[in-house]
Amino acid sequence: MGCGFCEAALSNTVGTLVVDCVVKPVGRQLDYVRRFHDNVEKLREKKRELADARKRLLLKIEEAKNRLLLIEDDVQNLQSRADETLSDMGTLEEEIQLNKRCLNWCPNWSWRYQLSKKAMKKIQDISELLDKFGQLGPVGYPAPTALPTIDFLCSKEFVFSKSSETAFYQIIEALKDENINMIGLWGMGGVGKTTLAREVGSQAQKLNLFDKVVITTVSQKPNLERIQDQIAQYIGFDMKNEQGRRSEQELWLRLKNEPRILIILDDIWESINLKEKIGIPIGDDHKGCKVLLTTRRQQVCRAMDCQNVVQLDCLDDDEAWTLFEKKAGLDDFSDDSIKILANQIVKKCKGLPIAIVPLGSALKGKTHHEWQAAYRRLKDRRLTEIEDVNEENAYVCLEASFDYLKTMETKTCFLLCSLFPEDDEIYVENLVGYAWGLELYKGMDSIKDVSSEVLASIETLKNSGLLLDCEERHVKMHDVVRQFALWIASSRKEISFGTVETLPMDESSKHYRAISFETGQTDELPKGVVFPYLKLLLLGGNRLMETSSEFFEGMKALQVCALKDQLISLAAFKFHMNLRTLCLIDCQLSDISMLGKLKSLHILSLSGSDIIELPTEAGDLENLRLLVLSYCYKLRSIPPNLIRRLSNLEELYLHGCSSLKWATDNSTKRESYSSLSELNSLPKLVVISLDISSEHLPDGFVFRRLWSFDFCIGIERKMWYQKRDMWFQKRETYPISRSLRIDNSVDACKQLFEDVESLQLNHVEGHRNLVPSLDLGFSKLTSLDLRCCDSMQCLIDASKQQVPITTLSNLRKLSLNDLSFLEELCNGPQPQGFLQKLEEFKVESCHSMKVLFPIAELRSIEQEGPGRHLSLQSLKIVEIEGCNNLKYIFPMSVANSLGQLHTLKIKSCLQLEDIIQDPQVAYVCLLQSLREVSLIDLPQLKGRDVNDIMLTQSSLQKLKVHNCPQLTHFIISTTIQKLELSEMTEKKQISNVTVPERRGGTSTCTEYLTISNFEELFEYSGYNLSTLYFLRLYKLTELRVIWSGPIQVEHFQNLAQLTVQDCRRLRYIFSPTIARNLPQLWTLVISNCEELEQMIEKDQTSSQHHLQPICFPNLSYISIRNCENLKCLFPITLAHGGLPNLLRLCLKWVSKLEQVFEGDESNLNKEEEKVIRLPQLCSLELIELSNLVSFSPVGYHFIFPSLTDLRVKGCPNITTRFSVDSEKSVHAKTQASQSVEEIIVEDSVTAQETAWPIGSDIYMRTIEDSDF
Repeated sequence: MGCGFCEAALSNTVGTLVVDCVVKPVGRQLDYVRRFHDNVEKLREKKRELADARKRLLLKIEEAKNRLLLIEDDVQNLQSRADETLSDMGTLEEEIQLNKRCLNWCPNWSWRYQLSKKAMKKIQDISELLDKFGQLGPVGYPAPTALPTIDFLCSKEFVFSKSSETAFYQIIEALKDENINMIGLWGMGGVGKTTLAREVGSQAQKLNLFDKVVITTVSQKPNLERIQDQIAQYIGFDMKNEQGRRSEQELWLRLKNEPRILIILDDIWESINLKEKIGIPIGDDHKGCKVLLTTRRQQVCRAMDCQNVVQLDCLDDDEAWTLFEKKAGLDDFSDDSIKILANQIVKKCKGLPIAIVPLGSALKGKTHHEWQAAYRRLKDRRLTEIEDVNEENAYVCLEASFDYLKTMETKTCFLLCSLFPEDDEIYVENLVGYAWGLELYKGMDSIKDVSSEVLASIETLKNSGLLLDCEERHVKMHDVVRQFALWIASSRKEISFGTVETLPMDESSKHYRAISFETGQTDELPKGVVFPYLKLLLLGGNRLMETSSEFFEGMKALQVCALKDQLISLAAFKFHMNLRTLCLIDCQLSDISMLGKLKSLHILSLSGSDIIELPTEAGDLENLRLLVLSYCYKLRSIPPNLIRRLSNLEELYLHGCSSLKWATDNSTKRESYSSLSELNSLPKLVVISLDISSEHLPDGFVFRRLWSFDFCIGIERKMWYQKRDMWFQKRETYPISRSLRIDNSVDACKQLFEDVESLQLNHVEGHRNLVPSLDLGFSKLTSLDLRCCDSMQCLIDASKQQVPITTLSNLRKLSLNDLSFLEELCNGPQPQGFLQKLEEFKVESCHSMKVLFPIAELRSIEQEGPGRHLSLQSLKIVEIEGCNNLKYIFPMSVANSLGQLHTLKIKSCLQLEDIIQDPQVAYVCLLQSLREVSLIDLPQLKGRDVNDIMLTQSSLQKLKVHNCPQLTHFIISTTIQKLELSEMTEKKQISNVTVPERRGGTSTCTEYLTISNFEELFEYSGYNLSTLYFLRLYKLTELRVIWSGPIQVEHFQNLAQLTVQDCRRLRYIFSPTIARNLPQLWTLVISNCEELEQMIEKDQTSSQHHLQPICFPNLSYISIRNCENLKCLFPITLAHGGLPNLLRLCLKWVSKLEQVFEGDESNLNKEEEKVIRLPQLCSLELIELSNLVSFSPVGYHFIFPSLTDLRVKGCPNITTRFSVDSEKSVHAKTQASQSVEEIIVEDSVTAQETAWPIGSDIYMRTIEDSDF
């Protein structure tokens, strides 16, 4: 048999070689046979190189996504090609292994020749791919905006009044009117225009009226560059270029590329030419751009040609009373005499919310006499200087609130806030420095005590409605309140505060005691004006500005000076003997050695400055209490013994100084660095922030106990933080916390553990537990992050000694990452308050953990009663990944305490069978707050009752399931909003699927979506998924039909995003019924569905169903890629009015696509041309469509009036002609075959159009007003 096989092989080989040798050189063919083993080995090496390159690329892509960058198309294409090539390699290697079976007795020359030839071809393909990897540029680019969304800016307490509701609907209707592009909202200051405008922007985006909503504050003295910068940031455009700053025309051209954008210009005082001064295209320039402006003056709306003017009135009497009653804490049981006074006060407020809220808050809980006193002040005050009579009412009320503040210190804090720029987020720690410099709080001998007093004053102001809360340790001031504060500050001579907006800049300004300048509002600083009484000066802006020493002459009384972005010499301050606080933020400094002359300084901040070394003379500042050198990136050294000389220093901030070095045991005599031991020698030093590498810690050094500390030892400080899927830069001058982030050794910080609140340990060895090894309790700890601590076996070991009952009782966040030998959280009896406040729990790659939460407590329940079991009543977020020994997440003993849990994400836990420990008795779990569930790569997770109950919670909004093969069916609440299913292969029908009963009553099957068959996904008609807005299906290899059965209009009425990827057996996407009932669908992405033949199944129903045409009224984005059997996109009838809002159409690598829009040409009158417009289409890509014959059937003429991006490449057979007319509209015509003479005649007739040659590659992108 072996010989026979060899004879056949030899015969086949000879035949193959003879055929090839007739037409090819013999030597090359023999090389294939002779070098077979070398070629196979070389192929394997190339495969390894490609796999490594692909892995590096995936890491870069992951990093880019983590930074919220969008991935370049060519990068995604390269990744796809690499994936496909590696997959083909697997097939080729299987073929090599399969055919080796006869080699023991006879070499198969034909086999060697053919496979060696294939290997060489594959080697060449991989080499070309590797070359492209080498030429690859950046993998990602920034998203269009990193600014807070309009939803983020909206007030959570926005409540409609009659006036605001009427105004709201008037504006929304105007925004829907295509003939209106400028809308004015006017009303008196403080009536709520900004709040309403933000609500309009938020709702307009939710109603899909606009793709982007931009909001910027204009203010009384507009900073046009800042306004341009804010608008540009929202659309991903940089106003700066290599030549300096871009022009208004460039912004105007860029905004024209935004198909639907709303720009809200808040607080306009005077008419502005939006095109010439800012660069906003409106009207005929760009129909898709609309502007909503808010102003206090109706004449501004007229001057700016607003086509629709809406007035926002004050609250009526009933609404005003309801608001005041709420803020003042009044109810039916309140004293009648107080209610009478309250009614009189409300009438004085004239329905103005900005007056009602502060007064109501200030009088909450006060006595009858205090109410009387407040009413008298309000009744007798007359502010005739205010121009606007209506605003007088607001100022009267605000003045009453101001006068009601009990201490002058709190009033001064309020007035200091008015010196910051409009709409600024005011950092409270800056106020502390100013208060200390002004000696505001007499008798206070430490910075810490003054800080407490300032924080108390800030709380009083917030509770009075005079300041607004924002980020942590930041406040804001309403623009009307700020104007009132500036009016008070400038009108009362005993105060005399002012800004560049209110300063007269003449002899009358001599008496001012506090002034702020913003360089964006003035081209140069005043000259020749003397300020002999000036105690506080704030000078800053958004661009670097040189400040001369002459400016400071005559400021002999100056006590506080804060400059930002200035070029300045410290010699300017040499004669200021009273200067107590000096802040030079982000400044370029000269004559730095002059620091030693400023002996009166108590507070010095050089944060972000360009100093390289702190001068030795700085050690002469014997009165210095606070020194800030944070984020001085160029700072390399502090001279030895300098810190030791600052004997009165209380606070030292050195975080973000990445180049700063310290003396170590290995330092040479030539190296002059300060030593960490100097810090311990300062008797008053209680606050330190410090970033230091581990090697700079001397052996045996231990930090002494501190009141506040923020140390990063061997760990890089994070400069960015994420909020609402956006990234923000975080650069705090004074990080007030008790935080330790340590890599390697913890010995230097052991005295700080008792007070630490946030702790991160990386690669810390030699400690089997946290408690008692490092500390007895960590009772103040709120955040714990452990990474790569291989010795750690448990957090608490209570098996040999008792631990305090408060151990980890305040912990809010717990993160455990790559702890190879961690077995449990607590060994032995758990402390009484253990994890009782835990809100967020994340575990990753802890392979030795078999249980997450103590199961020993189950025994203690039986022995000692129900009071001892672990309670997780505060737990909100749980994320588990790569814990391969876990079989369940929650033991039965804690399941009933999970009422606050809203996010559960589990990934790559290979042994996990249950979310909740499988009960022996019937059990119903209360997870009433669960909103988001993600289950990824869980091969053993079973569809048991408890898991089903988890998925059927009516609160569940987002569900992602990927590669969970044991979950044979899903029962999901029909209130689901976001659903992702991937790598689910079960195709057999599951019988006897029971619908779980909800606690408190029965349930009907219509409350649940039952998925028990991954061949037909949505196969029942009884349920209603009207809340579903996002659906993603990925690698459902058995999926044949997404929708089957009758679908009602409302069933998927809010589905907005549909993504289908790698569903290879799917033959069509939409049934005709579902295609007629997706009114909100706006994104459609289909890729790698190799058997897909139709987007919409051919309609087999009777003729009456055609009365309702197929239409996607909101579909904006279509992307179809790598669907090799798709022959057309949509029927031509859909293009005729069925895609009114289509913005982008992208078709790539659809090899059998013949027409984009398919139609019957036989019914057309050849004499007539059918014109179809896609009015909103701005981007069209037809890439590598080798069989594409036409964009549409013969006789159809498509017009794209908004198209700015057209790309046609690799479509050699296309017969559609693309052209651009004089109005810049793009045309696409498909005509029958013509002779050369006919084409010449036609070209002469359509000379007003510029056309590309038929079948040629096209790249057109209109950014400027130029030819393509």
